[in-house]
Amino acid sequence: HKSYKLKLCSNYMANILPFERETERKSFLIVPLTEEKAYHHAGEILALEHNWKEIGDQPWTLENLTLDIPHKWELSHLALLEEDQSVFGYQIGSLRDGILFLNKIVVDSSKRASGAGRALIKAFLEKGLEKGLTRVRFRVRVDNPAVKFYEKLGFSRREALDYTRKDGVASYFYDNDISYMLQNLR
Repeated sequence: HKSYKLKLCSNYMANILPFERETERKSFLIVPLTEEKAYHHAGEILALEHNWKEIGDQPWTLENLTLDIPHKWELSHLALLEEDQSVFGYQIGSLRDGILFLNKIVVDSSKRASGAGRALIKAFLEKGLEKGLTRVRFRVRVDNPAVKFYEKLGFSRREALDYTRKDGVASYFYDNDISYMLQNLR
């Protein structure tokens, strides 16, 4: 059983969410990913793409990372190690047809099970709720091991496979209520 607590620290800016995993005492921060931070941390962020390539997808480039999509800089986050502020995960979100959309989430394979993926998703959903959004959607390749992660968090997927990716690869399509999902993440 894993438990997480929010570590409230007055010395952190309001937009930074420090989390500490109780069992290992390894702390990390979830911070908004701004365009400025994307450029500043581009090397670290793009170095994480080896995790993405492992499932057969093309790694992102600086152009992909900094591509301007609706509300991206309001809905995206970084996971930083508290000790040295190094990037070990990130999440990119946007709006599509007025619905919160999870474009990408990556946590370095050496830091999985730290609670960072869950914290990134939670911060993303909270931002969506703050914007008055009610639904979150995303798709995941059927061969992506992250499918288990989403199921563990309580996300439900449509039965029919989705083939709308540009490369035509079969994916699961998720469409969930944000408030319900946040209750699952408490």
